[in-house]
Amino acid sequence: MNSSLRRLRNKYILTASTIVFAVILLMIFILNLLMRITYRSEENMLESIIGQAAVTHVNQPNTEYFSLSEAAKTDNGDYIIPRNVRDIANITVYGHIESKNPAIWYSAGGGLMFEADTGGASPEMVYKDYTFNRDTSNVSIDFTDYNNIKCGINTLSIDESQIVSDYFLVSVVWWKNSSNVPFGTDEDISLDIDSIEIHYKESRTISSSSQPLVSHITFSDIFDKNIPEALNTTGAFYLITDSQNQLISVNDGNLMSPVSNGDARDYAARALGSDRETGKIKKDGTVYSYTVRETDGLKVIIFVNDSFTDTANGNLLRISLLVGGMIWLILTVLIVIVSGFVIKPVAENMERQKQFISNASHELKTPITVISATIDIISAKKGSDRWTDCIKEQVKKMQTLVTELLDLSKLLEARSERSGFKLCDISGTITQSLLYFESLFFESGKTLRQDIEENIIFSCDENKISRLVGILMDNALKYSDAASTIDFSLHRERDGIIIRCSNLCSDFEGNDTSRLFDRFYRSDNDRIHEQEGFGLGLSIGQAIAELHGGTIKAEVHDKVITFTVTLPQGRAVKMNEDSTAK
Repeated sequence: MNSSLRRLRNKYILTASTIVFAVILLMIFILNLLMRITYRSEENMLESIIGQAAVTHVNQPNTEYFSLSEAAKTDNGDYIIPRNVRDIANITVYGHIESKNPAIWYSAGGGLMFEADTGGASPEMVYKDYTFNRDTSNVSIDFTDYNNIKCGINTLSIDESQIVSDYFLVSVVWWKNSSNVPFGTDEDISLDIDSIEIHYKESRTISSSSQPLVSHITFSDIFDKNIPEALNTTGAFYLITDSQNQLISVNDGNLMSPVSNGDARDYAARALGSDRETGKIKKDGTVYSYTVRETDGLKVIIFVNDSFTDTANGNLLRISLLVGGMIWLILTVLIVIVSGFVIKPVAENMERQKQFISNASHELKTPITVISATIDIISAKKGSDRWTDCIKEQVKKMQTLVTELLDLSKLLEARSERSGFKLCDISGTITQSLLYFESLFFESGKTLRQDIEENIIFSCDENKISRLVGILMDNALKYSDAASTIDFSLHRERDGIIIRCSNLCSDFEGNDTSRLFDRFYRSDNDRIHEQEGFGLGLSIGQAIAELHGGTIKAEVHDKVITFTVTLPQGRAVKMNEDSTAK
């Protein structure tokens, strides 16, 4: 396959594979975009469900859980809980009791205290007691009735209207007994109260003015145990802060483990510190998207676990890129295979065209010779006139055309044959070829400026290199601007041996460069059409360059057209100063 067909096939492969690559890349982009939109839609739905429920129930949770480690204390060490017992149905106290010495039984307890008007001069502290027995981890105290209220050692009954405080106290441990010390205080017994859980009667209101404790609730408390199925598939929770951005409540949502107060404060600070209503937060390797909503002076910050969607999106992108790459490679291989069949008709057509040029040139050569001889005889017998001169001129043009066609045909046939090649001093060959044009340039009022690197040895057909130089010079002489300078250079560069010919051509259209090497191509420019020629010179120059394993290209910049011939470096050597061309 010759270089023209090879370039055409490579261009087809490159174009087809690029289109396939672009289509696959577009499909991957659309697929990943749709998946991200789907995941985001699901997140928006979850945030909407949680947000609506949270805003609706922000002041009416059924249950609150408090860790006593953050509760304020009285001087006696009792924990202060800022909740009104009138709203409370029952309180569950969580703790841990143990004995250092074995005992058949042991217990300890204290009280849940609040102020009530018992008929005295001032309100008194009353209480309901709690008792932890051996192996007990929590105790529930009923607040639906006030018939068994204790005041000191007395038992009395009160009603809701007599309760005057908006807080209650969880006392320190008052007493500890065991089978070893049944009627005293057993110092081997220890009881630690960890937390409490408050279950409310109906609605109640969070006071945003004083909240020293952070309450914990769950989705069951706001969805009345009818948790939407969508919330069971993605980790989510929300926080509530007051107008001063102080954390007052945590809804642990459907997380495997509760959110600690420290982590909750960190989440809230980062979300509210960004001054944006939506965003993302990464903590301990988990990514959460958040949304901030305000209601009744409180802020509800909803968090939805994005780690799964981020991981899923990342995996989808990696898998789609891998599969897309494999498909692209497979299709590229198929394109390479198919390209041979696609290019086959073009190759056959070019072969027929080459054969036609060769046959037509040979067939035309004989009648042209006969016509030329005949017109010479007529001129000798009858003398020359304008008719015979016109015939001679056209015969001369036809002879030039046939000669060029024959040269082109021979070059096309000889592309794979380099039997006439030998090492020659290409620097000297080009310098000698340029001598012929110096007088022509002088007569036309133009200047030829040469920059030829000396002593470059190259394996080539010396006559064809001279012909290539002649084509470039003839082209520059014909189409350069009047009184302009033509630059011709020869140098060894990284890409190989570079021959350049540049000239100013103001009338040339830059978009014609891709067609300059087409056979019989002539620019539509009127001035260029005035010059003689058949549009075969540059085609022959291209064939000569390709015969030597090189390339030729044309570039236009600021009305200066430059032809660059690149010959392979591997077949050139630099002569030593004492070497001579062979």
